[in-house]
Amino acid sequence: MSIRVFQAATRQQLTDLKIPDTVAFLDDLGSSGNKSAPITAGLFRMGQGQAMPYTYEFDEFKLVLEGDMTVTDESGKVYELTAGDLIQFSAGAKVSFSSRSSGLAFYVAQR
Repeated sequence: MSIRVFQAATRQQLTDLKIPDTVAFLDDLGSSGNKSAPITAGLFRMGQGQAMPYTYEFDEFKLVLEGDMTVTDESGKVYELTAGDLIQFSAGAKVSFSSRSSGLAFYVAQR
């Protein structure tokens, strides 16, 4: 078994996704490397601006660490999330992300 520590992970500069009119940043922090049961963890930051559509090709959990995020599913159902809220996405889910101000989330995905 190995152990890896990610120092000050929530303070790291995240990569701008460069989607026009959308304020969104994301970086994988680490992956398990296990091909039969892959796990990837990282951070996602969403700012005020246009909603960002996304279709999941894998299962994922997101835990909002600070601020707020809004997730709207393809049927139009809206999920208002704040710090401490956990949301689960199944492969095939079609959603859009937005924020009234800004939010930071930690994610764990099976990819």
